[in-house]
Amino acid sequence: MPGGDRMVIADGSASPQSVAFERDRRDLIRRGLTAGGALVATSSIPLLLAVRDAFAAESGDAEILGKAIHIEQLAVLAYESAISGGLLSARSEAVFSRFRDHEQQHADALTTALTDLGGTPPEPATVTDVDGLDGLKSQADVARFAIGFETAAVAAYVDAQRKLVDGKLLQSFASIMANEAQHLVVLRGLAGAEAVPNAFETGET
Repeated sequence: MPGGDRMVIADGSASPQSVAFERDRRDLIRRGLTAGGALVATSSIPLLLAVRDAFAAESGDAEILGKAIHIEQLAVLAYESAISGGLLSARSEAVFSRFRDHEQQHADALTTALTDLGGTPPEPATVTDVDGLDGLKSQADVARFAIGFETAAVAAYVDAQRKLVDGKLLQSFASIMANEAQHLVVLRGLAGAEAVPNAFETGET
């Protein structure tokens, strides 16, 4: 916040106390996960790297929303591919189906927010946009891939929150990020990993 101690958002300006709280909260989130978050290295799969770096460039709220919609569309397709891959147990299929529905709800809510801003939603993602699922041979492999995707998404949303201006969007992104973190807890269990290795999810590995 160069030049002042107030953070201007669309719904008004935040008090210095609120600014300090938000700064400290984000710092805790960034430092909270030091290792063990993703069992698949984000940098090893182009799809995961693209998700992780989705908000790397400076952009406005509408552009950020468009990129977030694309991430959620990719998540829907990734979960659908995992479900149809024949490697999951009936219980795990139910879990993945529920997570797919969550991602679709995220995409729908973000699309509504973007159109409310007067923006145009991105073209729908396609199955060709989802890579990295080839060669998976077990349910644990599928869970590890999903962990990598969700971890990359959490990291991306942390980046996006630093750049959003609209206060309501900040709340929406925080809610989505929290839901992705909940997914991670369950997915780690399916992969046989520690469910909550750290107090905060940041998407950093």
